[in-house]
Amino acid sequence: MQASPSDTMTNRQFIEHIPEYLTRIGEHPAALSGSFGVLLLHGFTSAPDAVSGLIPSLERMKLTYDMPILRGHNATPDALIGVKAKDWYDDAYKALGKLCEKVDHVFIIGLSMGGLVALNLCINTHDYSDKIAACITWAPALGFVNPLAWLAKPLSVLFKNWKGQDSFHDPECRKNNHNYKTFPTKAFVELYDYAAETNKRLQKLHKPLCIIHSAKDQVVPINNSRILLEKSASAYKEMHELTRSGHELGQDMEAETVFKLTADFIKSFIPEQDQKTSE
Repeated sequence: MQASPSDTMTNRQFIEHIPEYLTRIGEHPAALSGSFGVLLLHGFTSAPDAVSGLIPSLERMKLTYDMPILRGHNATPDALIGVKAKDWYDDAYKALGKLCEKVDHVFIIGLSMGGLVALNLCINTHDYSDKIAACITWAPALGFVNPLAWLAKPLSVLFKNWKGQDSFHDPECRKNNHNYKTFPTKAFVELYDYAAETNKRLQKLHKPLCIIHSAKDQVVPINNSRILLEKSASAYKEMHELTRSGHELGQDMEAETVFKLTADFIKSFIPEQDQKTSE
């Protein structure tokens, strides 16, 4: 199915009775043969549980997966002091390499900051480029709602730490959140600059792309994902716009829909006969 963004933005699907807008551009590539794996990348200041909710779906599909802890995370906020965007990329690249030793094709999934890392792994040419099947981003951190974000660098001289934003709309889901409540301001500067650098490279993305974002994201504007959809050079790309979740797509009220959309996208690349053996 081929369409322009303007033609498809009004398409609507209903999944589990939750409305989401689906845009598809280009012709879906043929199914791949061989074995499959998934690289799961969490977001800035978050823990593995930000993306681990997808694991039961991956296990039902009998997919190999890795979920690395990116530098400075799953510890204390001070662990982010001195950490660079290159460290996050290098950690993910190392995990990708280990995964590629086990499987023929890898789907890279990234939430927020992890989405930036996923995009760069898919854009860059490296030893594992040919094994990357597709890129899946959950609210990639290509921009920020906070009006002070662009001032983070000068403010880092005055303020050592920055308070994290609320990233949930469901108060029950928020209770189980393990994100850092504060973080070093200079670490956010690193993320901000990484986002700016990645925005300049979107036209170099050629891997198949699936974007999932919520219109009510209070951390990263959904318009940044719409720009990603428009600018990427992917021959096939799709975007799902949810309507209720906050930024933490893997933990907030529409998490199950996010998991289903992600699993369905992955399945679309796996031959039907292989899917039957993995159910």
